[in-house]
Amino acid sequence: MSRRTVEDLMKRVREELRAEGPDSAGYSDFIVLDAINFAIADLSEVFPVRDTTTITTSADTNNYTLGFESVYNIVKVEYDGETITGIPLRTYLNLTIKDTGPVNRWILWGQEFILIGKVEADKEVTLWVTRAPDKLKDKGDIPEIPSYADEAIVAYALSVCYRESRSFDRADYYYRIYVVQKSNILRRGVPQRQKEFLPQMSDSYWKPVRHSRRTVTSDTNPGGVIK
Repeated sequence: MSRRTVEDLMKRVREELRAEGPDSAGYSDFIVLDAINFAIADLSEVFPVRDTTTITTSADTNNYTLGFESVYNIVKVEYDGETITGIPLRTYLNLTIKDTGPVNRWILWGQEFILIGKVEADKEVTLWVTRAPDKLKDKGDIPEIPSYADEAIVAYALSVCYRESRSFDRADYYYRIYVVQKSNILRRGVPQRQKEFLPQMSDSYWKPVRHSRRTVTSDTNPGGVIK
C-alpha cells in the first residue's frame, strides 16, 4: 500500500471546497499547499520527529548549520566517537575563551550548532535530535506526521482557504472542527499502556495520629500508698 502524499491531501481539501459550491475549488495550488503547511506547523508540537544528523568538521570552525528548519531539542552529541555535553547559554556567554582546549561541550543558539574548544579537521560529529516536521514543497512529498492527523490537516486548510476568500463563517466553522480534531490527537498521543504508569492519587491514606495529651498534676503520692 503506497503512502499518502501531499497531492492526496490537496485533493481532499479541493473535494471539500467543491462540495460547498461550484466556485469553491478555485484556489491555487500555492494557497492549498501553504494551508497544509500551516496545519502541519501548528501540529508540530504534537508530532516532533526524532532524527540524527552527522557533521564533518573543518579546522578551527566552531559554528555549523544543522540543516533542519526547526530543532526542538538535542538529545545527545558525539564528537569523534566521544559523548560531549551541552551547556546553558549564560555559561557560554561568560566564557572568555571558546576555541581552545579539547572539544567537550556544545551549545545550540537558535538554529546554529556551536562546538566549544579547538576543532580539528575531518572529525565526525553525530547528533540525535527532535525537530519539527519538514515543510512540504512538492505534491509528491510525504508528510512526516501520522495519517490519523489528516482530518485535522484538511479542516485547518479549509479554514485558511475560506479566510483567504473572506468567508469568515465557514472559516470559523472548519477551525472549530480543527480544534476538536487536535484535542482528540493530543489524547491519542499518550499510549494506553503509558497511561497505566502515569502518577495517580492514592485512595487510601494513613489516619491522622492523635497525640495523647499529658496532664501534669501536683500529686505528691503517685503510688496511692496510705501513709
